[in-house]
Amino acid sequence: MKKISLFMLLGVLALFIAACGNSNEDNGAKEDEKLEAIEAKLEVPEKGEKDETVSLSTKVTQGDENVEDAGEVKYEIWKNGHKDESEMIEAKHDKDGVYKAEKTFEEDGMYTVQVHVTARDMHTMPKAEIAIGEVEAGEHGEKSEDGHHDHHESTVSIHLKKSDTIKMNDEAEMNVQVKNEEKALEEAEVRLEIYKEGQEKHEWVDLTEGEAGMYNGSYAFPETGTYHVQVHVTKGEEIHEHTMQKVEVQ
Repeated sequence: MKKISLFMLLGVLALFIAACGNSNEDNGAKEDEKLEAIEAKLEVPEKGEKDETVSLSTKVTQGDENVEDAGEVKYEIWKNGHKDESEMIEAKHDKDGVYKAEKTFEEDGMYTVQVHVTARDMHTMPKAEIAIGEVEAGEHGEKSEDGHHDHHESTVSIHLKKSDTIKMNDEAEMNVQVKNEEKALEEAEVRLEIYKEGQEKHEWVDLTEGEAGMYNGSYAFPETGTYHVQVHVTKGEEIHEHTMQKVEVQ
């Protein structure tokens, strides 16, 4: 009888442990599903004057939380029509998730200010325009299909999900969640550009869309060390965004 009771007790304990394990897995999955994208609210004055300092500000949040640990916040600024001559300015965290920088414009004209925010494995890049000094009528933004000038901020967030531990020669799952204006971005072209630090050879991996806005693939890193993984997201002529992360391979 004692042996039977012992076996029954062990059986109950085994079922209890299995149930707890499943519960933890379910909770982990639910937590992952609840992961909220970061948001960056860019504030740029509509107008400014040549040779005067203009303040640039971005508030970064995730849900109701202020993000004060962003990995990188930079302002990219260019005169419209001259993006290849853009300038990057590092932002500094002020308080309550607000990142600030200053810029003095040396020429009149319309300029685009785009903030690049990387935080918590996610990336977003809203942009806005500012008119400096005397601006000719034709410079006020690009026309949309309905003939009106477009001044709205576009927001694309990119979240690369990967294993915490990646080993050489093992197929590592690489999943990318993409949102535009807080909605899943569907039917986009999403590719990974992968290269080891210090090497010129770049590998490209095309991802396949599964659920709405979720793109999946895998890659076997051939060596140990530090790799750069750049996510490229393209859709039509309007969206071409990217974000970079470092991956340590054991």
